[in-house]
Amino acid sequence: MTQGSAEKKANGRGKRPTGQRTLAESMKLDLHDPREQAIANDFIRRFDKEHFRRLLIDWIVARNHSFSIAEEAELQAIFDYLNPSVSARKANVTHTTVRDKIVAAFEQHKQQVMEVLRKAPGLIHMSFDGWRSGNRHALYGICCFFRDECNKPCKITLGLPEVSARHTGPNIAAEILDVIESYQIQDKIGYFTLDNAKNNDTAMEIIGGELGFVGSRRRGRCFGHILNLSAKAILFGHDADAFERRLSGAEPLTEAEHLIWRKKGPAGKLHNLVVAIHRSDLLTNMLRGIQREASVKLSDPKPNGRKPLDVILDNDTRWLSQLYMIRRALLLRDYIERLIAHHRIEFEQQNKSKRGGCRKSLTLPFICQPENQLSDKDWEVIELFAEILGYYEATIKMLEGDGQIRKRKRGWTGSYGNIWDVVQGFEFLLEQLERFKEIAKEFPDPEHFRININLGWQKLNEFYETLSDTPIYYTGLALHPAYRWKWFERNWADRPEWVDEAKKIVHDVWRFEYRGDTLPGEESEEPSAAEPAFKHRKSSDNPFQDYLRRNRYTAPDTGRDGLTPGEDEYLHWITHCETGDSSVDDPLTYWHDRRFKYPNLSRMALDFLTIQPMSAECERLFSAAGRMVSPLRHQLEAQIVGMCQVLRSWLRAGIIHDLDPLFISVIEERTDVELAQMSDQQLEGWATKWLTPVANVYEELEANGKY
Repeated sequence: MTQGSAEKKANGRGKRPTGQRTLAESMKLDLHDPREQAIANDFIRRFDKEHFRRLLIDWIVARNHSFSIAEEAELQAIFDYLNPSVSARKANVTHTTVRDKIVAAFEQHKQQVMEVLRKAPGLIHMSFDGWRSGNRHALYGICCFFRDECNKPCKITLGLPEVSARHTGPNIAAEILDVIESYQIQDKIGYFTLDNAKNNDTAMEIIGGELGFVGSRRRGRCFGHILNLSAKAILFGHDADAFERRLSGAEPLTEAEHLIWRKKGPAGKLHNLVVAIHRSDLLTNMLRGIQREASVKLSDPKPNGRKPLDVILDNDTRWLSQLYMIRRALLLRDYIERLIAHHRIEFEQQNKSKRGGCRKSLTLPFICQPENQLSDKDWEVIELFAEILGYYEATIKMLEGDGQIRKRKRGWTGSYGNIWDVVQGFEFLLEQLERFKEIAKEFPDPEHFRININLGWQKLNEFYETLSDTPIYYTGLALHPAYRWKWFERNWADRPEWVDEAKKIVHDVWRFEYRGDTLPGEESEEPSAAEPAFKHRKSSDNPFQDYLRRNRYTAPDTGRDGLTPGEDEYLHWITHCETGDSSVDDPLTYWHDRRFKYPNLSRMALDFLTIQPMSAECERLFSAAGRMVSPLRHQLEAQIVGMCQVLRSWLRAGIIHDLDPLFISVIEERTDVELAQMSDQQLEGWATKWLTPVANVYEELEANGKY
């Protein structure tokens, strides 16, 4: 009868395994000789127990092993054979050792983080979202955004609690409030950026009621989620999001589901085709083979240098996943059409009747049936969808960053992920869709195309009209010195009532929340030297970025006269411009430098300009947590997963400076090294690369004359 691992461990305690040598035996020392005994003692003393543990933990993390692997008797025997000091110094670790180190590190550093948050000069903004880990924990990521004492924008994770009950608004609110109270920041909470889930509306009502504000006024909506809904409406028509959730592609399509997708037009038919290829090893390998054959026939000098491409499957969780599916399909169009032809020939050959023809009762595979084929007109429509969604992608790229100012290529300095770009993002995309509606008659299937474009426009406009529910967006744009109220007056010239409403919303925030006495101690400080002007980026390959540049307001210099005693800061600023305002790329520095001239207005501006336009930080958190919860570590407790991710974020934010390698993903460690070595040009693309795994598809499409 064989022994289990637990029994082996129990039987092995207290005795040395066969073949294991002591240190004295390894070094052939005579312990009766005082000199040789001293050598053995010195050797044991020189063994760095903590360094050994760090190396062991680093290996566990690097290979995503289970924490309990360090307790395996066979592994410990190897350590003792290589260096008996491991046992002599009791350096082996257990899974409880690792867990205890995590909890101790969290408790050790939390007070330090609380102090940093307490000293933050402005409001602390938040974002939260739900995620289900690979080991079936329902977790809620809670991130916060604030300015430190040096006016540097910071972001950290506050918690990743498990919500084991139903994800109702009250249950979500309870978890969020518990985390807020644990950091003692109830009186510093600002605005929230959340997705459009209904339970978030209820949660915000409860959170606002507990913390003393109106929840709906403090709730911003994730811009990326809004664009995703609009993009799906363009591709799939009315109620596209509910449709895709029902048919998420998690299981092979039934005939009925296949028909429903087909009725959604060219994009639905393409989805059917991609799902069929993606879920079939036979079709996937056939597609790769066709690409290899074509490469050989074209006398490619490096026939093995270009790896065959697979189709990309869209899903209901990743922003603009349909765009990447479409781009890859356009690139592979010729090969896909050959694949369908080959697949039909093989199928018919395998199902021949005795007379040599196909059996009459034979049903062709879905992708080979004529009604499921993509016609030339279908492909033309799909190409147009790719063009339209390219504008969505350009906008998301500008808004899904972290708001951190970085020096870019050729000295251009700026940031991605800024709240003042949201209103402009809506205007930019609505303008593009209106342009496509005007020229729809020139396209194949113009009525279907026009209807879907209009549905996408309506979805965008639906959320555009909700911007006035909160002061976030109008305030962020109006208090940017390069845009001011002139942006609204110029772009909404035909809607003066909109401009009046926006001005009232912003002025009410100023009047009731910020126009008070100067904070104690502010008048006695000396202003810091102004930062040098940033070099502007004159043009880019991002049409939305060019749109933002064109919409800057160049106003005549009205002088730098100071405020008279009792003069309203807000009214003074909106009527006094300075030379160089239109070239401001960093409004945070702009307002920080003017905090003595406009002590209260600068607080208001800095509070609003640091609000996040998207909940992308939660997505990044889930991505890191997903790498930690591998199949071999499925027993990780939710508490440990959360603490590891929280500690990791504190370290990356620079709030804490030392941490065991256990808490840092090896992939992220390598990324940090790579970032330090990147050029400005490489850094420019880093913030958005996680959304574009097929970044080279544009170039390949152009090279093949298909885009």
